[in-house]
Amino acid sequence: MLRTTVPLLLVLLLAAPVQAETVAYVGATIHPVSGEAIEDGVLLVRDGRIEAIGSDVDVPGEARTEDLSGLHLYPGLIHAGTVLGLTEIGSVAGTQDTTEMGQINAAIRAEVAVNHDSMLFAPNVAGGLLTAHVVPQGGMIRGTSAAISLSGWNWEEMTLAAPVGMHVAFPRSAAENDDDDDLRLINEVLDQARSWSRAMTAWSDGAAPRPAHNDQFAALEPVLEGEVPVFLHTHGERDMHAALDWAERQGLEEIVLVGGPDLQHLASRLAQGDIPAILNGVHTMPARGWEPYDAAYVAGAKLAEAGVRFAITDGGSAFTAGNARHITFQAGMAAAFGLDREAALKSVTLWPAEIIGLGDELGSLEAGKRATFFAATGDALEVTTQVQRAWIDGEEYDLSRDRQRQLYERYRGRPGRDGDG
Repeated sequence: MLRTTVPLLLVLLLAAPVQAETVAYVGATIHPVSGEAIEDGVLLVRDGRIEAIGSDVDVPGEARTEDLSGLHLYPGLIHAGTVLGLTEIGSVAGTQDTTEMGQINAAIRAEVAVNHDSMLFAPNVAGGLLTAHVVPQGGMIRGTSAAISLSGWNWEEMTLAAPVGMHVAFPRSAAENDDDDDLRLINEVLDQARSWSRAMTAWSDGAAPRPAHNDQFAALEPVLEGEVPVFLHTHGERDMHAALDWAERQGLEEIVLVGGPDLQHLASRLAQGDIPAILNGVHTMPARGWEPYDAAYVAGAKLAEAGVRFAITDGGSAFTAGNARHITFQAGMAAAFGLDREAALKSVTLWPAEIIGLGDELGSLEAGKRATFFAATGDALEVTTQVQRAWIDGEEYDLSRDRQRQLYERYRGRPGRDGDG
């Protein structure tokens, strides 16, 4: 009898609906990002979603209470362009999935290459980075990116949105040469993709035989139809203008311009065209000998003054992936050089969420959004601030998974540390 009863009980337990948990986070200073800070606020979370936020929220009797007095509550940081999850150990080629061979890689999907067990996730979560826009590299048409949560059992569970966008590296030589070979190749591929799409439409209408399947053209089809934005990766000011001119000629309406501090020189054009931007790096040296030392530091302020919606990143290389959480320090430097502090915080939370198509889900603490946030000791943009706790979709992340924290805890009380042994 026992042999049949136990499996039956397991089946019943597994089949039972999961009860929604309600948690009230009280006592902290809440920074919604989309509004004014709330001192001694209440954040009510039900089943992984924010149900209410404010200073006078009615807490249901069945709710579990978490006292966060003395801490500051922020929405999780969002990195707008990184290879986090695609790289692990720089000297071990088998752990590098950032770059694909060849120039045309439109069919590449970043999400399927994400290593869900990456040891780089935990230290970044411990710094408040809870969401990443993972971008493939290599070639001119690089493939599509994905927005991932930094917690999950596999890449399917971690993926929040895919494809986020198609990534195109605009050839540097094309700014000075209208007949550039690399740009001509990109144009030819797009023309071929359009022809293939028309042939597929004719086949579906019964007017022509079905064309041979082509993964590259299939990946480009939603881009050409305006369903998937193009992230244009550029270098200097001339390249940026040339890239936008090219996008106009191609009829690409959904554009995100990715580049360095020279983005500030296109601020008016970006604002007039309502083109969002990703600012790669504030902690950089001037690109030209005649530029002032703070040319990169003031780029964020210049973009914000013009009304450009932008995200600040660290450039997104494999070298910076382990410290992707440090985007707050870049935003803090921009704030020190004229960028409004609210805008600086938005550049690593709400604005990147909007740019990658998750503005209704993440980036601010509002009713209906995912309960993805962290509690810290102070201002999120300050170097001395420490993240104490973090939650992703309402589930608390175990910060002890961070090996850097483990080593710190192990050695901070070592014998002889104070010179007594």
